[in-house]
Amino acid sequence: MRKWTAFWGATVAAISATLGVQPPTVAAAPKPKIVYLTFDDGPNAVNSPRLLRLLAREHVPATFFVVGQYLGGNRDYATHLWLSGHAVGNHTWSHADLTHLSADQVRHQLVWTQRLLGQAGGQCMRPPYGAINSGVSAVSRGLGLTPVLWTVDPQDWAHQNALYITSHVLTHVRNRSIVLLHDGGGSRSATIAAVRVIIPQLRSLGYEFRTVPACRVEPLSGSLRKAAKSVDKPRDKPEPTPSGVVVQPTPSPSTG
Repeated sequence: MRKWTAFWGATVAAISATLGVQPPTVAAAPKPKIVYLTFDDGPNAVNSPRLLRLLAREHVPATFFVVGQYLGGNRDYATHLWLSGHAVGNHTWSHADLTHLSADQVRHQLVWTQRLLGQAGGQCMRPPYGAINSGVSAVSRGLGLTPVLWTVDPQDWAHQNALYITSHVLTHVRNRSIVLLHDGGGSRSATIAAVRVIIPQLRSLGYEFRTVPACRVEPLSGSLRKAAKSVDKPRDKPEPTPSGVVVQPTPSPSTG
């Protein structure tokens, strides 16, 4: 059968060449455009579950930059995100402006949060407010954490206008855009409503949703799944503040 296939293929090619006819070409499938949805300032007991249900229903992976002090009573949250197909990044312990802290304080902000994220935490961080300088970058990279900022910011922290959030994202997104949104820091009903529209609209434009590469954690012999089954139960007392960390409550509004 293979010989006949090869024979006829060669015959058709020879006839086409003789007659000056070009054989039909098969157009290569266009490469998909990529977009990264990212959510800051969680976990939040009201917003996060609603958002996660929406993402699960749409089969969309996202990247969550979580605040360490909000993980004290929910130590398995990062593992839960990972098992749901999302990526997890470090958004510091207390949402502090790292450029106003000493190198040691920056290190504490990142190290204590990374410990709570555990094996599910990616090797990435996002500085609150996008505030970063050479000192913050050096400390972050010294800990093996890649700083991740964004390219599209609808400023959903500043207003409750789903139409504006949707319009801003759809008109500014490009291939490999990193979209900044929030699931913490206040009511995010408008954000969730916007995401519900943004997902199908971007898909209709040929976009695929991915997690930020620097924040991904690949499975290692099922270690994370095993850890998820034996994860610590929430403690009665809140997680203590790391020594040497200046704890600042997350301002509202907050960006990044």
